[in-house]
Amino acid sequence: MSDRLALRDPRQYPVLQPGGELAALVARHARENDGEARSALLSWLEQCLKEGKDRDIARALQQAPSQAAYRALRDLLCCAVDHAGKETDRRAVTARMFAFPVILVVAAKGRAKVPGSVPEISAIQALLERHGALGATRNFGLGNALSTFEALESLPPSTIYGWHADWAAGGGQREFTPSPVAVTSVREQVHLRFLVGAAITPGDAPSFLETAANIGTWGMAFARALGRQLGQPGLDLLTVPRPPLSLIKAAHAGKAAQLELAFNLFASNTLRDFRSKIGDPTVIISAHRLRAGGAEIRVSMSSALDEALLEGFRWPLHPIDDLGRILNVIDELLLDCRVTDVRTVESVMPEYVGSGMLFLREGLVPRPAPAR
Repeated sequence: MSDRLALRDPRQYPVLQPGGELAALVARHARENDGEARSALLSWLEQCLKEGKDRDIARALQQAPSQAAYRALRDLLCCAVDHAGKETDRRAVTARMFAFPVILVVAAKGRAKVPGSVPEISAIQALLERHGALGATRNFGLGNALSTFEALESLPPSTIYGWHADWAAGGGQREFTPSPVAVTSVREQVHLRFLVGAAITPGDAPSFLETAANIGTWGMAFARALGRQLGQPGLDLLTVPRPPLSLIKAAHAGKAAQLELAFNLFASNTLRDFRSKIGDPTVIISAHRLRAGGAEIRVSMSSALDEALLEGFRWPLHPIDDLGRILNVIDELLLDCRVTDVRTVESVMPEYVGSGMLFLREGLVPRPAPAR
C-alpha cells in the first residue's frame, strides 16, 4: 500500500479557527490535560446546559483551535450531559436515556418497505433481560420507534441534559418519530436507525450501558428477533445491532458503523463487477474539502481498459473522526481483497475535480514508483 503520511497529517484538516479566552482554555486542556482548565470548562458547560445555551456551546466548538481541542471539548460536553443530576449519594438511583444503533442491510426485487416501528418491542426487552444485559437495572424501557440519525443528531445537548437532570418531573417530551425505510434496489443498501430507551439503575451498580456492552452475549439473538419482526415478503433484510450508547454519543457511533459496513459492501460488490468485466481496477484514495464546509474521503475505482467504468464511495468526515483509523479500515479491506494498484492523492482536493467530476479516473493520478 502507498504511503498515507500526508493524508494522516491533522494539519490538512483544520477543523476550526482559534479565538477568545475560552478557546485558549480548551487548547490548554487538550494540550496539557490541565485539571484546572478541565474543571473550569465543565463548570461552564454545565451552566450553559442548565440555561439552554446550546448556541454558546456550538460556538465554542467552532472556535476550538485544533481537532484535538474539539475532541477534548466534546468529550467534556458528553461527560456533563451524561452525568446530569447524579447524586453524591451512590445509593441513589440514576435515570439515563440511551440508544441502540441498528444497521439495516436491505435489498428487494420490487418495492418493499421496512416498517418504522418494531411491532413487539416487549419481546426485544425480554430478550435483553434473559441474556443478562440489564444487570441491576430496573424500570427498563425501550421505545418501538426506529429513529433516524438526523433525529438524534439534532437533539440540543441541553434537552438531553434536562431529561437526565429532571427525570421525575418529566424533563420534557421524549418521543421519537418512527421512520420506515423504502427499498427499491436489488443491490444491498445500508441504512441506519436507532432504538431509544431509558434505564433506571442504583447509583452504586453498573449502568445498563456497562452491563449491555458485551454484544456477544445478546447480539445474535437481538438481530434474529428484530429481523423476524421487520421482515416483509420480497425483502432481503439483515439487521446488525450495535451496543447501546448514551443519547449524545450514539448518533456518531452509529454513523461510523454504517459507513464502515457500507464501504465493505461497496468494495466487495464493485470489485466483483470489475473483475467479471475487465479485471482489477485502479483504486484512488483522496480527501476533499466541501464547499458547504466539512471534508470527506473518496475511494474511486476505474480502469485504463474501459473509460466507461468509474465507481466511487464517499466517506464523510466528522471533526471527532479518527482519520488514521478510517484509512486503515480502507487499506485493510483492499488488502484483504488483493487489490494491488492503490494510489493516494497526497494533497487535499476541492469538492469537484475537472469538469464537475466527483471521482478520479485512473489517468489523473500516476502510479507510485516502486520501492527500492
